[in-house]
Amino acid sequence: MATSEPRVVVPLGRLQEKRGAERFEMELPMTVGQGQAGITRDVSVSGLSFTSRQPYAVGERIDLTVEYLLDGHNYPLRCEAVVVRCAACAGGFTIGARLATAFIDEGPDGPEEPGA
Repeated sequence: MATSEPRVVVPLGRLQEKRGAERFEMELPMTVGQGQAGITRDVSVSGLSFTSRQPYAVGERIDLTVEYLLDGHNYPLRCEAVVVRCAACAGGFTIGARLATAFIDEGPDGPEEPGA
């Protein structure tokens, strides 16, 4: 899966859809579990979709870490999610997931080292 520069697009108009929360297009690097790479497609307060080379089963609980870069610092945002959709796409799979926990900000460049 090719990596790309993080891209954030804030929509000016809202699409007619049944989702309760507005989604924002965001292409950010992420990992599932202990290192399965992916790229977010869109994010909302209640869920996200991402592309992955690996499929996930609907109903599967997954640990996610989204890498958010701000002012030259990496802010890993962690959460737990439940897979609600998995569909084949060019180069892998598009996964839809509902957040089971809120994103946890570990601070710039990850958690601090003990005793730091």
